Amino acid sequence: MSKYVRGQAVIHKRTSTVPYQIATRTSRPAQEVLAQFDLERVPGMVVAEHGVHYLVIRPARRVRYGPEMAAGFAIVIVLALLILTAVTPVVLVALPAAVLPALPLLIDHRPDLALSAIEDEGETRVTAHGQASADLAEYLDHYLESLPSVAPAPPETDTEDDGWADAEMNEDFFSE
Repeated sequence: MSKYVRGQAVIHKRTSTVPYQIATRTSRPAQEVLAQFDLERVPGMVVAEHGVHYLVIRPARRVRYGPEMAAGFAIVIVLALLILTAVTPVVLVALPAAVLPALPLLIDHRPDLALSAIEDEGETRVTAHGQASADLAEYLDHYLESLPSVAPAPPETDTEDDGWADAEMNEDFFSE
């Protein structure tokens, strides 16, 4: 797709994405972690789905061709080929063509990403997983680094002494 503006070709470059996966722990409550995630700092991204413990982030513009349309086209191809078998059964050779509508979805790498925050024993586990654009990955890195870290738990000390720790194991102990 190109558009001409003042004699120059402007090429609409597809946003490149990278696989993104990270997990961290924080002392901030899960609701705050998700509420303070400011997606307005990442241009062109919106929250597609919001749950109690997660956010799904996708590009702002809606792509009209999705799984529903691909399945519809595949059904139409299969039905057309099955109807054409009344003319000649050789048409069944083209039945694998029903997979063609799914190909654009298989090679699509839109920056869809899920961010979750789950509270567990006084700490919150934050994970992000999916495809991220460079801007989104950079913002996520900075945001997750800004979260307060979990204070290390004090070492457990055994205050009860049941007498076994100091007992000597000798032959008389086992002979009884």
